Amino acid sequence: MADAEDKMKELPLSDWPEWRWFDSVEALLKETVAKVQEYEGNEVGVLYPLLDSITESVESLRTLVNSLKLRDSYVIARVIYETSVNACFLLTNPETISGRAHAHAKQKALRNLTRAIELSGDVIFEFKPQGAEELLGNPQHQAWLSEFTSRSGREITSWTPENVQQRLEAVYLKFGEAKTRGLAFGLLLYRNASEIAHGTLFGALFSWGAMEIGRPLRGPEDIGKFRRRELRHLLKLVSFSLESLIRLVNSVLGDSGAEMAAGRARTDYYQKRGGYA
Repeated sequence: MADAEDKMKELPLSDWPEWRWFDSVEALLKETVAKVQEYEGNEVGVLYPLLDSITESVESLRTLVNSLKLRDSYVIARVIYETSVNACFLLTNPETISGRAHAHAKQKALRNLTRAIELSGDVIFEFKPQGAEELLGNPQHQAWLSEFTSRSGREITSWTPENVQQRLEAVYLKFGEAKTRGLAFGLLLYRNASEIAHGTLFGALFSWGAMEIGRPLRGPEDIGKFRRRELRHLLKLVSFSLESLIRLVNSVLGDSGAEMAAGRARTDYYQKRGGYA
């Protein structure tokens, strides 16, 4: 079995069985985005911009994986994952959460009007365009800003008080285990992706395969094998997450055919991968 697994790891990148699943969910995602763009009901709120941004990141991930760039692949995978969770979370209460997302976006744009960089009390850079004070003083704009300002006067940077785990739990409670399972598996990429994105030593060493407890790497060849194995695993986790996203969104749209197609893509992967993980 070990020899067979080693042979599978040495497959040319273009022959990885994970691409079949990834290709399928990417195609289904694009079809879903087109349907949401044309949808006129209130059940989807501000879903379209989120879905459209996911398709862009999926294309970026494809480019990075094809270049065997493990670190940046993990970071983009996290972007795909968290945006997918946010999109599904929005559907748990479209009107309320869409309103909150809109308010957060607008107050962010207002805060971006003025910029200042201060280090140890010294102002390094400051910019305030003409007319900014008038815009910031508008009562509606003040309401948006106040919504995301703490009692101490500091900006509340998160668009929603629920963390990723809590958003996922809300999706689970609303839509059930079957539709949420793929997003739950996607959590497995989140911790390592966060370490890489935050530039920690663990993140740097992880990308070398140096954080594999009990599995020391002997040289560049082992690092290459580790990265290819991780990239295949990453494609699988992203495909799981996108499957959940597609199934959940299409359930709201009432398209059971697209839901089933997403499930078949996963089944097809596991049936045709040759018995290898």
